[in-house]
Amino acid sequence: MRNSAPLVLFGGTFDPVHRAHISAARAVSKVLGDAPVHLLPNAVPPHRPQPTADAEQRLAMLRLACPGHPSLIVDDWELRQQGPSYSLKTLQHFRQQHPEAPLVFMIGADSFASLHHWHRWQDYATLCHLAVVPRPDSKLASGEVLAAFPESDAYGLCGQPAGLRLMLKRPFLDVSATAIREALARKGDCPALDPAVSAHIRCHHLYNVPTTTYSTDHEAP
Repeated sequence: MRNSAPLVLFGGTFDPVHRAHISAARAVSKVLGDAPVHLLPNAVPPHRPQPTADAEQRLAMLRLACPGHPSLIVDDWELRQQGPSYSLKTLQHFRQQHPEAPLVFMIGADSFASLHHWHRWQDYATLCHLAVVPRPDSKLASGEVLAAFPESDAYGLCGQPAGLRLMLKRPFLDVSATAIREALARKGDCPALDPAVSAHIRCHHLYNVPTTTYSTDHEAP
């Protein structure tokens, strides 16, 4: 039944990358047999405000957050493309590169609930599986979306290239990047960030981090 090792794609602005991003990526990798996870920072997100940090800085922060996690691969493919970073275009590219492999698109439960508003979302079922990571207070997906991606387990996803849905029970994506940026502007640090990422932010004065002496007390976002 098994086709080949699955390949996981995890896109987002990563503005900045935080601990919940990394823990969610590792959890999906683990449940799929230590599958590689490509973290793909958006260049021009089509349905949300543009990132505060530029592409080079977001890529640098991702690279600082991933050492020690061999299944996580920082991938700049979307940053090298022209125009809006539509997930469909990314999925089509990776499907062309890996025509037989189980291709898994990783999203939060809030994004899953709004998938029916995404650009040509109906095409996704022919290109990828979904791995849905829980978020607090997320709405339910529409019946049309649920029907397009029947629920399965990890073994089922590994047995065919696309068209199924894996619902993770943990970890929760319960960290807000907006709240992190606000905490950084107030205190210059945030416990939701890897220390190497925090140091990079301070060094480059990203997110309006104060340039004066920083408090050693961490403040939750």
